Amino acid sequence: MKTALLRYACSATLVAAATPALAADGDLDPTFGTGGLALAGLTDAYGGATACKPVLQPDGKILTCGTRLIGSSADFFVARFDADGQLDPSFSFDGKVTIDFSGAGGTDRATGLALQSDGKIVVAGTTNADRGSGHDNFAVTRLNADGTLDTTFGAGTGKKVIAFDLAGGTGDDNCADVAIQADGRIVLAGSVATTANGADIGLARLLSDGSPDASFNLTGKVSFGFDLPGSSKDDVATRVAIDHAGRLVVAGAADAGDNTVGGDFAVARIRANGTLDPDFDADGRATVAFDLGLSKADVAYGLAIDADDAIVLSGNVDVSPSMTANQDIGIARLLPDGSPDALFGVGGRTVVTFDETPNGLDFGLDVQIRDDGRLVVAGAAAYTSTDLHATLVRLLPDGALDGSFGTLGRRSYDFGLTTPSTQAILGLTLDGDAIYTGGILVVPGNANPVDVFVARMFDDTIFADGFDAA
Repeated sequence: MKTALLRYACSATLVAAATPALAADGDLDPTFGTGGLALAGLTDAYGGATACKPVLQPDGKILTCGTRLIGSSADFFVARFDADGQLDPSFSFDGKVTIDFSGAGGTDRATGLALQSDGKIVVAGTTNADRGSGHDNFAVTRLNADGTLDTTFGAGTGKKVIAFDLAGGTGDDNCADVAIQADGRIVLAGSVATTANGADIGLARLLSDGSPDASFNLTGKVSFGFDLPGSSKDDVATRVAIDHAGRLVVAGAADAGDNTVGGDFAVARIRANGTLDPDFDADGRATVAFDLGLSKADVAYGLAIDADDAIVLSGNVDVSPSMTANQDIGIARLLPDGSPDALFGVGGRTVVTFDETPNGLDFGLDVQIRDDGRLVVAGAAAYTSTDLHATLVRLLPDGALDGSFGTLGRRSYDFGLTTPSTQAILGLTLDGDAIYTGGILVVPGNANPVDVFVARMFDDTIFADGFDAA
């Protein structure tokens, strides 16, 4: 399981300050959970990366999601914590809900979570419920605020399965993330299999009752590829968001290699009717190539949109001069027209290194934008060949490391539940002077001892301005 964590996610031992008044930005908030950390209480969570970032409700409660490995099955999992970091007993009696699509022996993986304006909870992912065909499909469920299935969704079941099954493809369609439009329509994004073009980006949009939205490409579904010259044409979606003009923005990777290596950060913008937006890099699609290592394998996992609809991406960038694995955190910023922001980093790109073990793997799995324009990037850093520390990075608006945060803009965390320890921050949410992070960590217990966590850290502009010692 540690190997699975290492594939997708995260140096000093973190010591929370005795009182919030003496805290530094990035310190765990000791008034939340146990020393700033709240656990879902599992020993059977899946250790792979997801887009299940913590979602903060208007009442201060925190939602997160993941996947449970129960015997030979895997199911969606949702947890809700009170504002103080305790599991919420008003949510399915114990703060936890498990949702099954495929039955005994089936595999359902939750990868995205969103909150509707009416308090209902939408969870998306992938299922092999159609096991007779051997295919994976998009899967989405909606819960009431108390954790019960919403029977007004999915023809009374509270669940919906969406198959693209593109002509000539394998039929394997994998959902990565979910977003809710202002009008309540539900947008799902992922990767869909084809024959001629490997994997394409797939988007589905549903009406509030879970039925396909016919105003979106007539079918409620659209797919497209980047299909870069010389590549295997395998394109992957990892995140989706809605910009301030109501357009859909999807991020991930476009395979720019020679069928064995390679990949660029990729982002596309789609208009409300499902067509690619020609005002974004001429054809609705843009790529960012770091190309620092021999493999040139770069993938975006984080996506944020600022008030002007500029786009920030975070992810993993290969930096090794050989085929030996060595990756750093890459961050890129694009202007609203899809061009690189020349005022950010170098040519719209910057790279952050932890390297807690020489030539180690560093992961930038999510990014958010503060009100003052600073960026917060979450992820993990390998400090042994199999173990990870959770990490946060804060950047100034121009892409430079923010020296008022941690050590030269970087913090790493050892939550200390095992020795050696393994944890990764998979997503974050900003709320005023707090950072809410969510992810997975190893705990003592079973053969697959992985739990889901939410943590709260300080993030105060007073500290950012250098007054925390006052």
